[in-house]
Amino acid sequence: MSETGRSEYEGYLSRATKEAGFTFSGRVFALAFGFAAQAVIARLLGADLLGVYVIAWTVVMAVTILTTFGFEGGFVRFIAMYVGQGKRGEARSVLTFGILFGTLAAVVATVVVILLRRPIAIGLFKEPRLESALLRMSFAILPYTLTRLYAAGLRALKDMRRSILGSEFWFRIPRLVVFLALFYAGMRVNAIVTAAVLACAVSAVATARYLRRVGPFLFGRPGPDGEPPAAPGSISRREVFSYSGQMLSETATAFALLEGGRLILGYFLESASVGIYNIVVLLAMLATLFTFSFNAIFSPIIADVYHRGKTELMGSLLVTITRWILLLTLPVYAWLLLAGEAVLGIFGAEFVAGYVALAVLATAQIVDSSAASVASCLAMTKYQRYNVWNTIAMAIVGVTLNVILIPRMGIVGAAVATSVSIVLVNVARLVEGKALLGVVPYDRSTLKSVATGAVLLVLVWVVRRFWGAPDRWYEAAVALVACYAVAAGLTSLMGVSDEDRTVLSSVMGKFLRRDAGV
Repeated sequence: MSETGRSEYEGYLSRATKEAGFTFSGRVFALAFGFAAQAVIARLLGADLLGVYVIAWTVVMAVTILTTFGFEGGFVRFIAMYVGQGKRGEARSVLTFGILFGTLAAVVATVVVILLRRPIAIGLFKEPRLESALLRMSFAILPYTLTRLYAAGLRALKDMRRSILGSEFWFRIPRLVVFLALFYAGMRVNAIVTAAVLACAVSAVATARYLRRVGPFLFGRPGPDGEPPAAPGSISRREVFSYSGQMLSETATAFALLEGGRLILGYFLESASVGIYNIVVLLAMLATLFTFSFNAIFSPIIADVYHRGKTELMGSLLVTITRWILLLTLPVYAWLLLAGEAVLGIFGAEFVAGYVALAVLATAQIVDSSAASVASCLAMTKYQRYNVWNTIAMAIVGVTLNVILIPRMGIVGAAVATSVSIVLVNVARLVEGKALLGVVPYDRSTLKSVATGAVLLVLVWVVRRFWGAPDRWYEAAVALVACYAVAAGLTSLMGVSDEDRTVLSSVMGKFLRRDAGV
């Protein structure tokens, strides 16, 4: 790599890791607070009532995939592209088009869910309590749609901190506060449903205000430095709509792949199984923390780099970011295997039955962390259609396996079905990344991650075999610290490269500046 290319590579890497630091800290808060909130909710409601809420919320999530129509991905690509080209009017037009479409679609979808709530509750899930929950939950469709779209606009402007604050912080805290107030006022499942609806409204207002502050030109407002308002620009709505439609296909099939198990569980089994599986999925998602943090900011950077013809630079960034995602995720994976029962027990004794399913899902997530960044490369280049085909094929496999395995294996069957699909889709991504873009997310330095993972797994086996798994929450906390200490020690022993120092200095520098109040 030339000196100029090297400097550009380090600049992009520094930017990606700094913004990933913001995203990571936001996600840590969201997951930590979400973990605590879910523990409170699960203990107060129990697995049965929690399962009713989860089914209602999953229905709303499915509906908002249709109402956002893939504009989340469309915003990240087109708004980022137009802003990078200095075409702020065109960026404004993209946002306006997506928000108008999403609003109209959400209103229609709300009416449809209200009208169909009884057939869904009684005919599909055979759960009478779900009818009332769906009636209330339907009013979350519009604000949740707007939250997703405004948060995508913030990601397009590379402001991950406000995107996380708006969509996570201003949803989770109001939901818990309202739930506790209504629960102790005598409500049960409707307490959490009503709390979720109000929290969605708060989150939508917060993300809209953040986006208006960061990108006033997107709303036709003057900039903070006296910049004149951007007049609406001319865009190809057909191109934006077509790309967003492809993203819709990918998002919908990914939802079927990752979330479909909950709905199929609700169809075949009782609500309590859905409640337990929901907690299992929540804990398995801890292994996606770093994948999401890096890839959320990596996507617009890839769009920028690719459209400037810097394929070699894209490949170098991909390798370094993938290596760090793995290094940071492996300790979480080892911890879930080591202390999974103790962590599940925090939510209540009935949730410990989900340990095997948790181990299976966590294994699939570690595979995903090793290849998920390739999907960002495909999505932000001209090969987005391959992501669509991948997820459609794997969703078909996942749904089919869920239908076959859940009646026989329960929540473990749901975990196996989802995990097989995740592994297969990541194998496909690796093949396509190499064939279409000439990029592979691994090089010799990846062997350090492999060695770290192998040592951690051996230690997990030794501890569980000879000392037994932790069975108290504080023992689980110590185990998490120990897993990261081992990983840090191994990384230091195997040597730290210049790229690794760039990552560490960028992320830690960002945290230190934040701690100083900057």
